Amino acid sequence: MSETRNSDYKLPKIIFISVVRDFKMYDRLVRKNVYNSGADFVAFDNRSENIGIASRYNFFLDGYDFAEPAWFVFCHEDWEAKESIASKLNNLSTGNLYGPIGAKSIVTEKKIYRYSVGECWQSDRNGENIKKEKGLLKKGIVDTFDCQCLIVHSTLIGKYSLRFDPSFSFDLYVEDFCINSFEKYGIVSKVLPMKCRHWSHGKLTDRFYSSKSYLEGKYSGIYTTTAGGAMIGNTGAKKVISFKHSIFNHPEKYWIMLTIKRK
Repeated sequence: MSETRNSDYKLPKIIFISVVRDFKMYDRLVRKNVYNSGADFVAFDNRSENIGIASRYNFFLDGYDFAEPAWFVFCHEDWEAKESIASKLNNLSTGNLYGPIGAKSIVTEKKIYRYSVGECWQSDRNGENIKKEKGLLKKGIVDTFDCQCLIVHSTLIGKYSLRFDPSFSFDLYVEDFCINSFEKYGIVSKVLPMKCRHWSHGKLTDRFYSSKSYLEGKYSGIYTTTAGGAMIGNTGAKKVISFKHSIFNHPEKYWIMLTIKRK
């Protein structure tokens, strides 16, 4: 693990925590990103020991001195902020979880409506095939965030002793963190609108579906994720309908979102 600290940094204190295999990319997108200037950085070198991300994040949390308040930004080595996070976190409530993009579900007796919230540019690691992932809404409450970035304040972690489930090595560890925080403590996940780019389109492997199966056995509710638009939980015979950012995709969606609340 390597750590960089700027003693001149003014409040709010921000710490970026990342698990790194490509330090050239990490330095360019995270540690030396001008929009992250003034923050502290903790980087876990995963080149020789490919230890699960959840375990790495817990190692940081277990060793942190919670007497010093700070915002924790758990992010991938290929996640790039395109504007200052510090200005957005100033005076923000410390009682919620935050992220730039997530997914929301509305569960009814016979149907489940799902949609994404927030936005983020995505591309291949070489910068090709760039595409803007645009949610139905720019901000709002979500079930879960994408694993690329999770923002949480140290006081919330300390109050509830929140931790990541180490059973999730490289998939769904943030989704589990969000669901666990909500079901056990009523902690809400809210999208924090910000310009960013994820230099990975990602792909769903057998490992993802194995993790999903384990995740579904942990909780009683029904949730959704940005990863492939997957549903989490026992949906039974309910029909899943995806709302997208298009007037041609279920134009009645805005009325449904206003009149139907999650059960």
